[in-house]
Amino acid sequence: MEPLDCGAGRDLLRADLSAEGLEVVAAGIEAIWAHAALLPEEITPEHPGLAAEVFGSLAAAGRAEIDDQGRLAGVHGFSLRPTRHSFAHDGVAHHTWCAFDSVGIPAAFGIDAVATTDCPACGATLTVDIRNGAPEDSGIVLWLPVPDATSHLMAQFCANADLYCSRAHLEERVDVVGASGRVLTLAEAAELGRETWADVSHIEVASGGR
Repeated sequence: MEPLDCGAGRDLLRADLSAEGLEVVAAGIEAIWAHAALLPEEITPEHPGLAAEVFGSLAAAGRAEIDDQGRLAGVHGFSLRPTRHSFAHDGVAHHTWCAFDSVGIPAAFGIDAVATTDCPACGATLTVDIRNGAPEDSGIVLWLPVPDATSHLMAQFCANADLYCSRAHLEERVDVVGASGRVLTLAEAAELGRETWADVSHIEVASGGR
């Protein structure tokens, strides 16, 4: 498989976060994994100011969600808000910002999961079985747009990072020659997911249900 070099990966979610900032994000992911909507200062009470700064900065760039009560509702692709995209693990559904997240997160954590989304071309429900972080082999493909470094991630990347029934369906909706992005197989999407969430894949969700 040729190396993935399409503007995503290690800088897609965390950009210039410090080591301390990444630990704050990891704590936020653990809260969302438990379906708990918490204020930043409740997530890391030992560093309330840092948590507010980190999540506020990420939210401004479309890399975190803060609800109308000031609570963390999403970060690093995880969301408490119902979306088109999710993965079920150990009988519990976890919503994600985009279809890439629904495959990439279980891949990064090396867990069993079933990712669910829909094809934008035909509306069919798509499910992907994932075992120990490896998705099944099928004709389903991912359109991975390339976000601008200053873009709002959720609006300009996540809104278009979709799974399609087939490459033919993808090409009905996306100009793969003129658009900035790349078509990925499920295996390539999983590979990129492992890179994208590498710095937070050590947290409790990774070891809690393999």
